Amino acid sequence: MSVKRVSALILFLALAAPLGAQPPTPPPPPNPPMTSPPMGPSPKATIKDGKTLYQRIGGYDAIAKTVDAFLPNLIAALEKLGTMATGLSDASKVRNRQMIVDQICMLTGGPCIFVGRPNDVTHQGLNITQEDWDKSQGALAKTLDQMGVKDPDKSELLAVIDNLKGDIIQKPKPPTAGRGRGGV
Repeated sequence: MSVKRVSALILFLALAAPLGAQPPTPPPPPNPPMTSPPMGPSPKATIKDGKTLYQRIGGYDAIAKTVDAFLPNLIAALEKLGTMATGLSDASKVRNRQMIVDQICMLTGGPCIFVGRPNDVTHQGLNITQEDWDKSQGALAKTLDQMGVKDPDKSELLAVIDNLKGDIIQKPKPPTAGRGRGGV
């Protein structure tokens, strides 16, 4: 062995020895136990005859089919919706549809977890009025009729959705004081 190789080996061993002498790092602590359950079925979901509304209306597949049928009815009832969706990619439209399905699933007592933004944030700036809301509820009622959802489940589902109204309808902004002539 050459002197250079022996020197390199000694240098390597001299550097590696302190690293090898270090005690092993302890494993990271385990994840703390969950203090609250993940967001899932709504605690407000009603149970009748041992079934949630989710179960009574047919579960996930029925909700997904209803949402798919609702969107064209909504666009027909609310023309400005077309302009609200202008510029959205197809992927964004699919994601929005999925968020609607997941939220309805969760609110009706299903196993879904809604991971979307809060409704007030999502609908901010869309200028949704009470009239728009009423038209959307009418479109949903029409869709539920088409899908064969009967009362009392139909009325209960409409009421569940209507509970979202407070976060979706555009709240009027308070008037701002102007600085006209002669103002203070």
